Amino acid sequence: MKKISDVRVVATSFSVSIIDVVFNFIVAMFTGSTVMLAQALQGTSDLITGGILYFGVKRSKRTATSLYQFGYGREVFFWVLMAGILMFIGTGGLSFYFGWQQFTNPQQIENVGLAFAMLLIGITANGYALSLSVHRLKYLYKGFSWWHQLRHSSAAETKATFLIDVLGTSSAVFGIVALAASVLTNNPQFDGLGSMVIGLSMMAMSLLLLRDVRDLIVGRAVEPHIAERIIGAAQSVKGVQAILDLRTMYLGSSSILVILEVHLHDGLETNEIEAITDNVKEVVQENIPEVHHIQVEIETPDGESQKPKRTT
Repeated sequence: MKKISDVRVVATSFSVSIIDVVFNFIVAMFTGSTVMLAQALQGTSDLITGGILYFGVKRSKRTATSLYQFGYGREVFFWVLMAGILMFIGTGGLSFYFGWQQFTNPQQIENVGLAFAMLLIGITANGYALSLSVHRLKYLYKGFSWWHQLRHSSAAETKATFLIDVLGTSSAVFGIVALAASVLTNNPQFDGLGSMVIGLSMMAMSLLLLRDVRDLIVGRAVEPHIAERIIGAAQSVKGVQAILDLRTMYLGSSSILVILEVHLHDGLETNEIEAITDNVKEVVQENIPEVHHIQVEIETPDGESQKPKRTT
């Protein structure tokens, strides 16, 4: 499976949002549909959100410094948090508000055919952007379901764009259903109802994103299957007798910090201990490329000695 970069995923979503903003605002003015206004508001919010994510991704790739010795990878989580708040308030809240206004004080919709055409274009454009997000998540977590990928991946910026594109696609579908109901029943309240549904779905999606990024900001460890791979790789190195402890944390999008406590065979010389330590680092990073920083500590099990042999 060909790798798709996080920059491409975010940039594609950003480009699709530009199309949504320009055309949906024009169509909203010609039709008077709050569904189309909700689409335009979503596009505006997604455009700003995409810009925030792109900015965050670029900043997170800066080289480590003496002040930020593990790099800037975790900064992307902050910008995803900002994007989630914007999605909740700017998109969901306003879409619900305007939909409520149309529902309680319905205004007649005009040029419905134009609105349908724009919604179909929105489904196509957002669907393509969504396919890129799904492709990247599948690449990062080969062999797992999309639901597992969405729940456990640390690629917060990709998940954010995934949610944005899901919203873009689903809201266009909701819009078509709402407008069709308005035309068939000659009741513009369905248009307002569709806008409210779009707003509520956006708010729900943003809450899921905020919950996920909160865990990553706090310092979530890797999933059990990745921890098992790390332990298995370290134990495969000749000279390693046991893994006493493993601690991990995400340092950014698909970037992992690993601290390993290992117990070595007795009677080893200093140069042998150093060689084994280096081998453990190499083997772990070869088997789990997401491990960008690894520290190996040589310890003895509790009960044998309270003093560690050596720490590297």
